[in-house]
Amino acid sequence: ITQILCLNCPPSGIGLALCKRLLMEDDDLHLCLACRNMSKAEAVRATLLASHPTAEVTIVQVDVSNLQSVFRASNELKQRFQRLDFVYLNAGIMPNPQLNIRALFSGLFSRKVIHMFSTAEGLLTQVDKITADGLQEVFETNVFGHFILIRELEPLLCHSDNPSQLIWTSSRNAKKSLFSLEDFQHSKGQEPYSSSKYATDLLNVALNRNFNQRVRPVSVIRKWQASLFCKCFHRDTV
Repeated sequence: ITQILCLNCPPSGIGLALCKRLLMEDDDLHLCLACRNMSKAEAVRATLLASHPTAEVTIVQVDVSNLQSVFRASNELKQRFQRLDFVYLNAGIMPNPQLNIRALFSGLFSRKVIHMFSTAEGLLTQVDKITADGLQEVFETNVFGHFILIRELEPLLCHSDNPSQLIWTSSRNAKKSLFSLEDFQHSKGQEPYSSSKYATDLLNVALNRNFNQRVRPVSVIRKWQASLFCKCFHRDTV
């Protein structure tokens, strides 16, 4: 039985659409939903089972903005599973953006006006917070919590007979210009979301290199949120 972990599956959007498509392709798989809000996760599970009553859909609670929750969830998953064939990571937050009026008027009379309106770079600023772990909330939620979860789940991913696929979504808003190794949490900036997504891109490259150097490889795929993920999970593409 193919076993899939899907992180963040809200009652609507990409996560739910992906789960529905997976079960349409093969309702014999074991689909595990990793979510912060258990009531919403139960609602998703009920929706999926209503259309695929024979499917095996389970739930594990995890909040990637809290390291204690990440460690607890990873331990629970290692007790439940001997392997994970696919892991799809799509959790993340973006603080409510505010329009930067000064940047708007400045950009209107510059050569970057088209770029500004097509990407919103510099136009929208966000106010970040500090988590209970002492980290920037956007960085911990979008980057660090995912990374720790991946490292904790390595024993379930690395199998020479059937390598796993790890898919970690990025975003078209990932901006190299907004990321700095000296301030990788973006505590001094105003666009933590774009910075965190560029950090995700960097980590995807590093994880791919790290796993593929081993005898037991894991395929790591970076996907934009605007892309279609279903093909990545189809058995014929593994």
